[in-house]
Amino acid sequence: MEKFYQEMKSYCNQQGIPFYLVKLQSLQDGVVEGYLPGQGGWKALPLPIPDVFYNRIHSRKLEQSPSFKLFKTELEERSIPMFNGRFLSKHDVHELLILEDELLPNLPETILFNEKEPFLTFIEKHSVIYFKPASGSQGRNICRLTQVVGKWKIEQSGHLQNVYFADTDEKLFETLKNFSRKRSFILQKGISLFETDQRKVDFRILLHRNEQLEWKVTSMVARIGDPGTIVSNLAQGGLMKNGPDFLKEAFELQDASRIYQKLVRLAKNTAETLVENLDDSFGELGIDLALDTDTHPWIIEVNSKPSKKFQGNYETFRPSVKSIIDFMLALNRENHP
Repeated sequence: MEKFYQEMKSYCNQQGIPFYLVKLQSLQDGVVEGYLPGQGGWKALPLPIPDVFYNRIHSRKLEQSPSFKLFKTELEERSIPMFNGRFLSKHDVHELLILEDELLPNLPETILFNEKEPFLTFIEKHSVIYFKPASGSQGRNICRLTQVVGKWKIEQSGHLQNVYFADTDEKLFETLKNFSRKRSFILQKGISLFETDQRKVDFRILLHRNEQLEWKVTSMVARIGDPGTIVSNLAQGGLMKNGPDFLKEAFELQDASRIYQKLVRLAKNTAETLVENLDDSFGELGIDLALDTDTHPWIIEVNSKPSKKFQGNYETFRPSVKSIIDFMLALNRENHP
């Protein structure tokens, strides 16, 4: 996040806006321990309580701690807005999105992995299934389950050599139960993903709310998986290309334009549906969409803490920097009319 924070600071300097980082702490003294960049790195010093907070806490455990809950309470008491206040669970997101009829054709069937009976019913219907942590990230700890000649083949993300077989449905259930180690997992119907050179492709669409609090697409990248891997996440060795450029390479120009519009519309509908059904405020979402072999789009995942890995050169600032600061200013104006 270092380069991203430096960019935010530089952009704010240009606009005459104070920007600093703040660690989790009590606000009762009326000042915070904040961090400003100096020549020897970020320096800690006492600063005024900010008017708006953008939450980039990277730990789900920390977000569920008493200290974070107290921090949120103190913000509410002072009527200070904070956005992207929490991580999202894959299962919770699915349960909210299925409330929107328009999104149903774009949602792979998904259930929570817990009781044996629903599990057996689910695997009877699907020959390829993804087994994912409900609160995972970066494509870690995902398994692809494939029915092969009366057995189940189990492949793990990041471990191409780790392939197991389960002779029966019951054996598969026990294997997954041991693998999950009491953590929450989901089962998701596998999709025949669009591929290029035997590499699976999906799309990360970054959205921000603008000054009118409407969702807009800030960027789209195509993530191209390593040959043979079961996921396309960059953290698992995937490549990245500009999304519209990739579509123009893969399809005729007219088809590329149609698919792009379809993906953008689906991403915006997904973001709007979530915000309407969640209590928390969100100003930024990373939405992962995929095309199947018929170019039908599917919603794979929604991320409330999208990666800020530096993605090439920008003449000034990357678009997400401006979008986040503009949204913070909009929240501040709304709070202090």
